[in-house]
Amino acid sequence: MTELAEPTARAGHVVVRVGAAGVNPVDASNRSDPSWAGIESPYVVGYEFAGWIEEVGAGVERFVRGDAVWGVCPVRGTRWGTYADYAELETGWVGPRPAALDVVEAAAIPLAGSTALQLLDRLALRSGEAVLVHGASGGVGRLFVQLARMRGIRVAAASSRAGHPLLRDLGVEVVIDREQSDVVAAAVRELGGPVDAVADCAGHGLLAASLVGVREGGSAGSIVELSGDFEEAIDRNIRLHGVLVRPERDTLDRLREAVEQGALRPVVNAVVEPAAIVETHRRIESGQHIGKVVLQLADVDALL
Repeated sequence: MTELAEPTARAGHVVVRVGAAGVNPVDASNRSDPSWAGIESPYVVGYEFAGWIEEVGAGVERFVRGDAVWGVCPVRGTRWGTYADYAELETGWVGPRPAALDVVEAAAIPLAGSTALQLLDRLALRSGEAVLVHGASGGVGRLFVQLARMRGIRVAAASSRAGHPLLRDLGVEVVIDREQSDVVAAAVRELGGPVDAVADCAGHGLLAASLVGVREGGSAGSIVELSGDFEEAIDRNIRLHGVLVRPERDTLDRLREAVEQGALRPVVNAVVEPAAIVETHRRIESGQHIGKVVLQLADVDALL
Protein backbone atom coordinates (compact mmCIF):
# COMPACT_ATOMS: atom_id res chain seq x y z
CA MET A 1 0.00 0.00 0.00
CA THR A 2 1.05 3.56 -0.61
CA GLU A 3 -0.19 7.12 -0.25
CA LEU A 4 -1.46 9.08 -3.25
CA ALA A 5 -2.70 12.64 -3.53
CA GLU A 6 -6.44 12.90 -2.92
CA PRO A 7 -8.17 13.40 -6.28
CA THR A 8 -10.24 16.46 -7.16
CA ALA A 9 -13.38 16.46 -9.27
CA ARG A 10 -13.03 17.70 -12.82
CA ALA A 11 -15.99 19.09 -14.72
CA GLY A 12 -18.65 16.40 -15.15
CA HIS A 13 -17.00 14.17 -12.55
CA VAL A 14 -17.41 13.37 -8.87
CA VAL A 15 -15.05 12.24 -6.16
CA VAL A 16 -16.41 9.33 -4.13
CA ARG A 17 -15.33 8.39 -0.63
CA VAL A 18 -15.10 4.62 -1.08
CA GLY A 19 -16.61 2.66 1.79
CA ALA A 20 -16.15 -0.75 0.21
CA ALA A 21 -14.98 -2.24 -3.08
CA GLY A 22 -15.93 -5.55 -4.61
CA VAL A 23 -13.03 -7.96 -5.15
CA ASN A 24 -13.09 -9.83 -8.47
CA PRO A 25 -10.79 -12.21 -10.37
CA VAL A 26 -10.16 -9.50 -12.96
CA ASP A 27 -8.58 -7.38 -10.20
CA ALA A 28 -5.94 -10.03 -9.57
CA SER A 29 -5.23 -10.48 -13.28
CA ASN A 30 -4.92 -6.71 -13.76
CA ARG A 31 -2.54 -6.47 -10.81
CA SER A 32 -0.21 -8.99 -12.42
CA ASP A 33 -0.62 -7.81 -16.04
CA PRO A 34 -2.68 -4.70 -16.84
CA SER A 35 -1.69 -4.55 -20.52
CA TRP A 36 -4.85 -6.24 -21.87
CA ALA A 37 -6.94 -3.53 -20.20
CA GLY A 38 -4.84 -0.73 -21.67
CA ILE A 39 -3.53 0.42 -18.29
CA GLU A 40 -0.10 1.94 -17.65
CA SER A 41 1.83 1.88 -14.38
CA PRO A 42 1.36 3.18 -11.77
CA TYR A 43 -2.28 2.24 -11.34
CA VAL A 44 -4.90 1.25 -8.76
CA VAL A 45 -6.99 -1.90 -9.36
CA GLY A 46 -10.69 -2.32 -8.63
CA TYR A 47 -13.84 -1.68 -10.65
CA GLU A 48 -16.88 -1.63 -8.35
CA PHE A 49 -17.61 0.34 -5.21
CA ALA A 50 -20.12 1.72 -2.76
CA GLY A 51 -19.61 4.90 -0.81
CA TRP A 52 -20.55 8.56 -0.55
CA ILE A 53 -20.14 11.63 -2.74
CA GLU A 54 -17.22 13.67 -1.43
CA GLU A 55 -16.99 16.37 -4.10
CA VAL A 56 -18.86 17.32 -7.27
CA GLY A 57 -17.25 18.91 -10.30
CA ALA A 58 -18.52 21.80 -12.38
CA GLY A 59 -21.76 21.08 -14.21
CA VAL A 60 -22.78 18.16 -11.96
CA GLU A 61 -26.36 18.61 -10.78
CA ARG A 62 -27.43 15.04 -10.05
CA PHE A 63 -25.38 14.61 -6.88
CA VAL A 64 -24.47 16.58 -3.78
CA ARG A 65 -21.86 15.94 -1.13
CA GLY A 66 -22.91 13.12 1.20
CA ASP A 67 -25.14 11.22 -1.24
CA ALA A 68 -24.97 7.44 -0.78
CA VAL A 69 -23.87 5.95 -4.11
CA TRP A 70 -22.53 2.87 -5.85
CA GLY A 71 -21.05 2.32 -9.27
CA VAL A 72 -18.76 0.55 -11.69
CA CYS A 73 -15.81 1.67 -13.80
CA PRO A 74 -14.98 0.65 -17.41
CA VAL A 75 -13.10 -2.65 -17.56
CA ARG A 76 -10.72 -1.24 -20.13
CA GLY A 77 -8.78 1.95 -19.52
CA THR A 78 -9.49 2.47 -15.81
CA ARG A 79 -6.14 3.49 -14.38
CA TRP A 80 -7.27 4.76 -10.98
CA GLY A 81 -9.61 2.12 -9.61
CA THR A 82 -11.57 1.55 -6.42
CA TYR A 83 -9.07 -0.08 -4.03
CA ALA A 84 -8.56 3.40 -2.59
CA ASP A 85 -10.11 5.77 -0.06
CA TYR A 86 -11.18 8.13 -2.83
CA ALA A 87 -11.89 7.73 -6.54
CA GLU A 88 -12.71 10.31 -9.19
CA LEU A 89 -15.39 9.05 -11.58
CA GLU A 90 -17.56 10.17 -14.45
CA THR A 91 -21.12 10.74 -13.26
CA GLY A 92 -22.42 8.17 -15.77
CA TRP A 93 -20.60 5.45 -13.84
CA VAL A 94 -22.29 6.34 -10.55
CA GLY A 95 -25.84 5.93 -9.25
CA PRO A 96 -27.81 6.20 -6.01
CA ARG A 97 -27.38 2.97 -4.08
CA PRO A 98 -30.29 0.98 -2.68
CA ALA A 99 -31.33 2.19 0.75
CA ALA A 100 -31.93 -1.40 1.85
CA LEU A 101 -28.24 -2.33 1.50
CA ASP A 102 -25.34 -1.30 3.70
CA VAL A 103 -22.14 -0.17 2.05
CA VAL A 104 -20.52 -3.65 2.10
CA GLU A 105 -23.57 -5.38 0.61
CA ALA A 106 -23.92 -2.70 -2.06
CA ALA A 107 -20.28 -3.07 -3.14
CA ALA A 108 -20.94 -6.72 -4.08
CA ILE A 109 -23.35 -5.91 -6.91
CA PRO A 110 -22.32 -3.21 -9.44
CA LEU A 111 -19.78 -5.10 -11.59
CA ALA A 112 -21.27 -8.59 -11.44
CA GLY A 113 -24.82 -7.27 -11.50
CA SER A 114 -24.21 -5.03 -14.50
CA THR A 115 -22.56 -7.94 -16.32
CA ALA A 116 -25.46 -10.26 -15.51
CA LEU A 117 -28.13 -7.77 -16.53
CA GLN A 118 -26.44 -6.84 -19.79
CA LEU A 119 -25.96 -10.53 -20.66
CA LEU A 120 -29.63 -11.20 -19.90
CA ASP A 121 -30.68 -8.27 -22.08
CA ARG A 122 -28.60 -9.60 -24.98
CA LEU A 123 -30.15 -13.06 -24.75
CA ALA A 124 -33.60 -11.43 -25.20
CA LEU A 125 -35.56 -14.11 -23.35
CA ARG A 126 -39.29 -13.84 -22.66
CA SER A 127 -41.28 -14.98 -19.65
CA GLY A 128 -41.75 -18.75 -19.69
CA GLU A 129 -38.65 -19.42 -21.80
CA ALA A 130 -35.72 -21.42 -20.42
CA VAL A 131 -32.00 -20.82 -20.00
CA LEU A 132 -29.12 -23.09 -19.00
CA VAL A 133 -26.57 -21.23 -16.86
CA HIS A 134 -22.97 -22.37 -16.42
CA GLY A 135 -21.11 -21.00 -13.38
CA ALA A 136 -24.40 -20.13 -11.70
CA SER A 137 -22.96 -20.10 -8.17
CA GLY A 138 -20.22 -17.61 -9.12
CA GLY A 139 -20.32 -13.86 -8.66
CA VAL A 140 -22.11 -13.09 -11.94
CA GLY A 141 -24.11 -16.32 -12.13
CA ARG A 142 -25.83 -15.94 -8.76
CA LEU A 143 -27.10 -12.48 -9.78
CA PHE A 144 -28.01 -13.63 -13.30
CA VAL A 145 -30.32 -16.37 -12.04
CA GLN A 146 -32.13 -13.92 -9.74
CA LEU A 147 -32.63 -11.40 -12.54
CA ALA A 148 -33.84 -14.15 -14.88
CA ARG A 149 -36.38 -15.38 -12.32
CA MET A 150 -37.57 -11.79 -11.90
CA ARG A 151 -38.55 -11.89 -15.60
CA GLY A 152 -40.34 -15.21 -15.28
CA ILE A 153 -37.60 -17.13 -17.09
CA ARG A 154 -37.11 -20.81 -16.22
CA VAL A 155 -33.57 -21.52 -15.04
CA ALA A 156 -31.46 -24.67 -15.14
CA ALA A 157 -28.15 -24.08 -13.39
CA ALA A 158 -25.00 -26.16 -13.36
CA SER A 159 -22.51 -25.85 -10.52
CA SER A 160 -20.40 -27.88 -8.12
CA ARG A 161 -22.33 -29.64 -5.37
CA ALA A 162 -21.12 -27.06 -2.87
CA GLY A 163 -23.11 -24.42 -4.72
CA HIS A 164 -26.40 -26.34 -4.84
CA PRO A 165 -27.87 -25.09 -1.54
CA LEU A 166 -27.29 -21.47 -2.59
CA LEU A 167 -28.90 -22.00 -5.98
CA ARG A 168 -31.94 -23.65 -4.46
CA ASP A 169 -32.18 -20.79 -1.97
CA LEU A 170 -32.15 -18.36 -4.92
CA GLY A 171 -35.10 -20.22 -6.45
CA VAL A 172 -33.39 -22.02 -9.35
CA GLU A 173 -35.85 -24.53 -10.84
CA VAL A 174 -33.36 -27.18 -12.00
CA VAL A 175 -30.00 -27.59 -10.22
CA ILE A 176 -27.48 -29.84 -12.00
CA ASP A 177 -24.22 -31.30 -10.71
CA ARG A 178 -21.61 -30.07 -13.18
CA GLU A 179 -19.55 -33.22 -12.54
CA GLN A 180 -22.17 -35.50 -14.06
CA SER A 181 -21.54 -36.85 -17.55
CA ASP A 182 -23.94 -34.71 -19.58
CA VAL A 183 -25.12 -31.42 -18.08
CA VAL A 184 -26.84 -30.33 -21.31
CA ALA A 185 -28.85 -33.55 -21.63
CA ALA A 186 -29.90 -33.24 -17.98
CA ALA A 187 -31.12 -29.69 -18.52
CA VAL A 188 -33.10 -30.66 -21.64
CA ARG A 189 -34.62 -33.63 -19.83
CA GLU A 190 -35.60 -31.74 -16.68
CA LEU A 191 -37.00 -28.75 -18.55
CA GLY A 192 -38.94 -30.90 -21.01
CA GLY A 193 -37.19 -29.88 -24.20
CA PRO A 194 -34.41 -27.75 -25.72
CA VAL A 195 -33.51 -24.55 -23.87
CA ASP A 196 -34.06 -21.17 -25.46
CA ALA A 197 -30.63 -19.91 -24.44
CA VAL A 198 -27.41 -20.77 -22.66
CA ALA A 199 -25.49 -18.29 -20.50
CA ASP A 200 -21.83 -19.06 -19.84
CA CYS A 201 -20.34 -17.43 -16.75
CA ALA A 202 -17.54 -20.00 -16.37
CA GLY A 203 -15.64 -20.42 -19.66
CA HIS A 204 -13.69 -23.60 -20.49
CA GLY A 205 -15.53 -24.01 -23.82
CA LEU A 206 -18.85 -24.73 -22.10
CA LEU A 207 -20.78 -22.34 -24.35
CA ALA A 208 -19.94 -24.13 -27.59
CA ALA A 209 -20.47 -27.56 -26.04
CA SER A 210 -23.97 -26.56 -24.91
CA LEU A 211 -25.31 -25.47 -28.29
CA VAL A 212 -26.66 -28.96 -28.98
CA GLY A 213 -29.27 -28.31 -26.31
CA VAL A 214 -30.40 -24.92 -27.65
CA ARG A 215 -33.46 -24.68 -29.87
CA GLU A 216 -33.36 -23.52 -33.49
CA GLY A 217 -33.08 -19.73 -33.54
CA GLY A 218 -32.17 -19.53 -29.85
CA SER A 219 -29.34 -17.53 -28.31
CA ALA A 220 -26.12 -18.06 -26.38
CA GLY A 221 -23.81 -15.67 -24.59
CA SER A 222 -20.58 -15.67 -22.64
CA ILE A 223 -18.89 -13.18 -20.34
CA VAL A 224 -15.64 -15.17 -20.44
CA GLU A 225 -14.71 -16.32 -23.93
CA LEU A 226 -16.01 -17.42 -27.30
CA SER A 227 -14.05 -20.57 -28.06
CA GLY A 228 -14.76 -24.03 -29.42
CA ASP A 229 -16.75 -25.44 -32.32
CA PHE A 230 -19.65 -23.17 -33.29
CA GLU A 231 -20.98 -25.18 -36.24
CA GLU A 232 -24.19 -25.82 -34.32
CA ALA A 233 -24.75 -22.07 -34.09
CA ILE A 234 -24.35 -21.66 -37.83
CA ASP A 235 -26.44 -24.68 -38.77
CA ARG A 236 -29.35 -23.72 -36.52
CA ASN A 237 -29.14 -19.92 -36.57
CA ILE A 238 -28.30 -19.53 -32.89
CA ARG A 239 -27.35 -15.95 -32.01
CA LEU A 240 -23.98 -15.67 -30.23
CA HIS A 241 -23.06 -12.86 -27.83
CA GLY A 242 -19.75 -12.01 -26.21
CA VAL A 243 -20.40 -9.58 -23.37
CA LEU A 244 -17.89 -7.20 -21.76
CA VAL A 245 -19.69 -5.09 -19.19
CA ARG A 246 -20.28 -1.39 -19.92
CA PRO A 247 -20.73 1.12 -17.09
CA GLU A 248 -24.21 2.59 -17.56
CA ARG A 249 -26.34 4.71 -15.27
CA ASP A 250 -29.48 3.00 -16.55
CA THR A 251 -28.10 -0.42 -15.64
CA LEU A 252 -27.27 0.73 -12.10
CA ASP A 253 -30.76 2.20 -11.71
CA ARG A 254 -32.39 -1.03 -12.89
CA LEU A 255 -30.30 -3.04 -10.43
CA ARG A 256 -31.33 -0.68 -7.64
CA GLU A 257 -34.98 -1.16 -8.56
CA ALA A 258 -34.55 -4.95 -8.52
CA VAL A 259 -33.06 -4.76 -5.02
CA GLU A 260 -35.83 -2.47 -3.81
CA GLN A 261 -38.46 -4.86 -5.20
CA GLY A 262 -36.90 -7.72 -3.25
CA ALA A 263 -35.98 -9.63 -6.43
CA LEU A 264 -32.20 -9.23 -6.14
CA ARG A 265 -29.92 -9.68 -3.15
CA PRO A 266 -26.15 -9.85 -2.78
CA VAL A 267 -24.41 -12.89 -1.34
CA VAL A 268 -21.19 -11.84 0.39
CA ASN A 269 -18.92 -14.70 1.45
CA ALA A 270 -16.15 -12.68 3.11
CA VAL A 271 -15.28 -9.11 4.10
CA VAL A 272 -11.57 -8.26 4.25
CA GLU A 273 -9.51 -5.25 5.27
CA PRO A 274 -6.69 -3.80 3.13
CA ALA A 275 -4.03 -5.77 5.02
CA ALA A 276 -5.64 -9.02 3.80
CA ILE A 277 -5.92 -8.15 0.11
CA VAL A 278 -2.56 -9.72 -0.81
CA GLU A 279 -3.59 -13.10 0.56
CA THR A 280 -7.02 -12.73 -1.07
CA HIS A 281 -5.45 -12.22 -4.49
CA ARG A 282 -3.16 -15.20 -3.93
CA ARG A 283 -6.18 -17.37 -3.22
CA ILE A 284 -7.94 -16.11 -6.35
CA GLU A 285 -4.88 -16.84 -8.48
CA SER A 286 -4.57 -20.34 -7.03
CA GLY A 287 -8.01 -21.15 -8.40
CA GLN A 288 -9.71 -21.52 -5.04
CA HIS A 289 -13.44 -20.86 -5.08
CA ILE A 290 -13.79 -18.22 -2.39
CA GLY A 291 -17.14 -16.75 -3.38
CA LYS A 292 -17.81 -13.03 -3.29
CA VAL A 293 -15.27 -11.01 -1.32
CA VAL A 294 -15.68 -7.33 -0.41
CA LEU A 295 -12.79 -5.06 0.58
CA GLN A 296 -13.90 -2.69 3.36
CA LEU A 297 -12.04 0.61 3.26
CA ALA A 298 -14.00 2.91 5.55
CA ASP A 299 -15.01 2.72 9.17
CA VAL A 300 -18.71 3.25 8.53
CA ASP A 301 -19.56 4.03 12.17
CA ALA A 302 -16.93 6.79 12.19
CA LEU A 303 -18.49 8.38 9.10
CA LEU A 304 -22.07 8.47 10.40
